[in-house]
Order: sequence, then C-alpha cells, then structure tokens
Amino acid sequence: MTVHDFYVLSPYLAMAGAALLIILLDLALPKKSLLPYLTFAALTGPLVMSVIQVYDLGSATSLIQGSDAVSNEDPSILLGALSVDRFALFFNFLVIGSVALVVLASADYVRNMERFQGEYFALILFAATGMMLLAAATELITIYVSLELTTLPMAALTAFLMTRRSSEAGMKFLIIGAVSSALMLYGMALVFGFTGSTQLAEISIAVGQATGDIPFGNYALFVGIILMIAGFGFKLSAAPFQMWVPDVYEGGPTPVVGFLSVASKAAAFAVVIRVFFTGFFDVALDWGILIAGIAAASMVIGNLVAIRQSNIRRLFGYSTI
Repeated sequence: MTVHDFYVLSPYLAMAGAALLIILLDLALPKKSLLPYLTFAALTGPLVMSVIQVYDLGSATSLIQGSDAVSNEDPSILLGALSVDRFALFFNFLVIGSVALVVLASADYVRNMERFQGEYFALILFAATGMMLLAAATELITIYVSLELTTLPMAALTAFLMTRRSSEAGMKFLIIGAVSSALMLYGMALVFGFTGSTQLAEISIAVGQATGDIPFGNYALFVGIILMIAGFGFKLSAAPFQMWVPDVYEGGPTPVVGFLSVASKAAAFAVVIRVFFTGFFDVALDWGILIAGIAAASMVIGNLVAIRQSNIRRLFGYSTI
C-alpha cells in the first residue's frame, strides 16, 4: 500500500481505530459513564478526514465514478477495490451523523448495563466502518466482506440485551443474514464466471457485450443478478425478504433499532446504486423491472401488514419494509 492509499483510507481507518480505542478505554476507565461521550468525541477523526477529502476531490464530474479532482486525482485505491469519491463521502457523513445520534441516545440506555458497555459502542463503530466501506466498494469481494463487517456486529447488537426476545431476534438476524449472504455470494460467483472479473467497471464492459434473446443476454448472468438482488433484498428488508424485520425491531435495543433502520438501510441503498448503475447499467431495463416490482410489493405488503399490528415496535418494523 502506498501513502496515497493510506490517505484515502483514512476515514475508514479512523473509524476502526476509534472502535479499538473504545475497547481499550473500557478496560482502563473506572467510570463507564464517560464511554458514550468519548465515543462521540472519537467520531471527530473520521469526520475530519472525510471533510478534508471532500475539498481534496474538488468538483467531481460524475457522482458515481468521480475522478475529476484538484489534487487527489484518482480516488480509486487497492487495485480498484474502493473508490472514495463524492458518492462514498456523502454516505460517510450520513453514517457518521447516524452513529453520533445513536451514541448520544445510548448514553442513558447503557447505564442499566452492568457490563459490556465498551463492547456495545465498539460494535456500533465496527458496523459503521462496514457501512462506510460498502458505499465506496467497487469490487464484488470487497462488497461481500464489507457487508459481513456490517451484518455481524449488527447481529451481536440486536442480541445485546440477552433477554429471550433479544436473543431470538439476534439469532434470526444472523441466520437469515447468512442465507442472504450465501445467495449473494453464489450470484457474484455466477457473474464472475460470465464476465471473468470482480471489478464493477470491467463487469460493465462484459455485460455490454452480452447478446441474447433472454433477459440480461445470458443465463448465468440472469441467474447471478437475480440471486444478487435477492441477497440485497434481505439487507434492505424488501418484500418478500422481510421476515426478520418485526422480530428484530421488537427484540433489539431501541438505539440499535434506530441505527439499523437508518444507517444500515442507507448503506444497503448505496451499494445497490453503486453495483447496478456501475456494473449493470447496460441491462438497466431488465433489472429495473425487477426492482420496481420488489419496491411495489414492499410498499403494499409492509403497510397492509403494519395496519394489523398492536405492538408499536412491530408496527414500525413493518412500516420500514
């Protein structure tokens, strides 16, 4: 890795470093009530580095693949695995702002916890690191790893209360998340088999050359994109992949549920936009119909089922579908 790579990665390294710092402070500090405020202060690092890079990028000519810059001429790093352009930086600010609100909301919430307060805030920061990386990922393996870095801490946070409902919600989140990850990984493997690359830019070239009478021009590509949409559908809690949502919203800690409903969904939308508009733009007519159908089903099913709920948290859960 070059100095340029470390510089472009600095917001993500700062967020992960903040998580490790909170774990160390939890071991050293006798007064645990300071942890929420120290976590809030630790967000200064990724925020400052993101602000610096916004000015460094100058006026990008493209939202998704901005490479027109003043001094940081190429926001792509690690052999094209990440692109910290303005699109990624926008979601950096969104995730950092969400984390700040969740941390402040958790200040009173964690006072009743006799232990694991440091781990609670560290898991939030690790999940935020994964969400930020998702928005910047431009390569399928990096997308998958970033998605798991987001999902695993969120599953642990969902079960953090260690009550029956919380443990059940965390287990459902973990198992269904594993199933969705398997579907997505299989879809990515099929896309790689057809295109010969995991880079979104190179996938776009191969997809543009596909010819055939079937949707997407090739059976392997057709099945691969369907499986990837299914995997992303679980992460977005879109119908018909929403079965985990009401239990997680009912059983998880309140600040975690808020974090899951805002930052997690924003990161999932970011990666969907990046993948489909960068890698599969030439077949947008085909996947656009699928996503439009899923969106319509989500709006109808979510709101109709929400009407019948008597538990306010389950109602909110169904309303977010």
